[in-house]
Amino acid sequence: MSDRLKDFKIEFQNTGVDCQRFCYAARAREFQVEAIQRLEALQTKASALKTEMVTVGDESSANQLLSLEEMLQALIYELQMWVAFKDADPHAAWTALIGAQSAARTAMQAHDIADHLDAYIERLYALEKLLFPPQMFMSVGIIIKQSTCSICGHEYGECDHLKGKAYMGQMCTRLIEESELWESSIVSDPANKHCRILTFSDGDSTRDLMTWRPIPSVQDEEE
Repeated sequence: MSDRLKDFKIEFQNTGVDCQRFCYAARAREFQVEAIQRLEALQTKASALKTEMVTVGDESSANQLLSLEEMLQALIYELQMWVAFKDADPHAAWTALIGAQSAARTAMQAHDIADHLDAYIERLYALEKLLFPPQMFMSVGIIIKQSTCSICGHEYGECDHLKGKAYMGQMCTRLIEESELWESSIVSDPANKHCRILTFSDGDSTRDLMTWRPIPSVQDEEE
């Protein structure tokens, strides 16, 4: 491990501890915004250092930095969630929380430096249940006709790369190029929590599923 990576990990630890103290609803918005800015600046620094590690072919360091980037992103998203609540935007808060969950999981996949995140991820899932009403999700089943590997660009399955695994500072994903819709359904535990139902009808009006507020019809808006 290079001295620069060691120094960065110390800076990451100190900044992370400082910024996590603002991951509470009671903390003032301005401090949460300032913490986001600090984390974003550190994330940019991590990305630049990762590029250097890739250039010299140090895959272990590159993957560690990818994991650190994702940990920073998870904290950024969580802070953005609290800010969104203060801005009376629960939909943005939901998007940020789900982003935090995803980033934390990716950090654990990227390198074992993030093996300690289990408790943090459990906290994020607890926040989902405590802060938001139950959501309704959509899920689709598709037949994949063509897909490529994000690492090498070859047909996925014909190379040695595996989705969800880090390679030289990049997460491997399966890029779907062509598919056919097979079915869609309403589910309670989806693969993608961004795919949710936003409104419902109570017989008299259409309501926002998150806030419960009635949504004005086109006729109401015209009047």
